[in-house]
Amino acid sequence: MIRFSLLLVLTVLLSCKTGQKAAQQRAPFVELKSGACFGFCPVFRLTVRNNGLVAYEGIRFAEKIGLDSFQLTRAEMAGLREKVQQVNLWQYPERIETQVADAPFATLTVFRDDQSKSVSGSIDRPAPLLELENLLKELAEKHDFQVTRGVNPDEIPANRRQEVIVTLQPEINAGNWIREFSAYRFQLVRRMSSENIWLVAYDPEQIKEDALLKLFKNSKGVTDARRKTN
Repeated sequence: MIRFSLLLVLTVLLSCKTGQKAAQQRAPFVELKSGACFGFCPVFRLTVRNNGLVAYEGIRFAEKIGLDSFQLTRAEMAGLREKVQQVNLWQYPERIETQVADAPFATLTVFRDDQSKSVSGSIDRPAPLLELENLLKELAEKHDFQVTRGVNPDEIPANRRQEVIVTLQPEINAGNWIREFSAYRFQLVRRMSSENIWLVAYDPEQIKEDALLKLFKNSKGVTDARRKTN
C-alpha cells in the first residue's frame, strides 16, 4: 500500500513537471509588432514562442491578413536567442522618442518567466534594436511571410488582375466615370486610342467577367464593353 502511494505521488509530480515544461515551451519568447505610417506600411504582429513556433497576425496593409503560423528551425531559434541576449532589451526605456514624423513605430517585447519588457520607437532607434527587428522580419520572409512591403488595399493583386476594353462617349471623363464603381477595385490602365477607349483592370474574385461587361454596358456614357483578346 505504501509502495503504491509513493508511486502515485511520483506519477503526479512527474505529470506536473511535464505539464510545466510543455507550458514553458508554449510561452512567448520575443514579439515584434509593427505600427502604421502615413502610407501603406504593413501592420502586423510576430510572436515567437520558446518552442520556435511563430504566431503571425496580419492586421492592416499586409500581404496576408489574419492569423497564421510557421515553425523556426533549431538553428534559426538558436540564432534568435543569441541576438535577443546580445540586444538586452531590458536596458532600454519603454519608448524611444523620434524626430521622424512619417515613419512607422515598432514595438519589441521580450518575455522572461512572468515578466516582460517592451521598447517602442521608430527608424532612429539604436542599431541593436533595428537589427533585432530586421532579424525577425528576415525569418518571417524566409518562411514566405512578406512583412517588409505594404499592400494598397485598392490595388488589384497581380496574380488575379484581368482587363477589359471599354468605349466611352466622347464627352465622358474616364476618371469621373470609374469613380461611380467605388464598391469595386476597378482601375483605368491606359487610353488605347485618340477615341475615348480605355483598358480597365478588375479583380475576378470581386466580379466575374460576364457580370462586369453587363454592368459596364448598362452604365451611362458607355457605348461598348468587351473582352480583351491577346
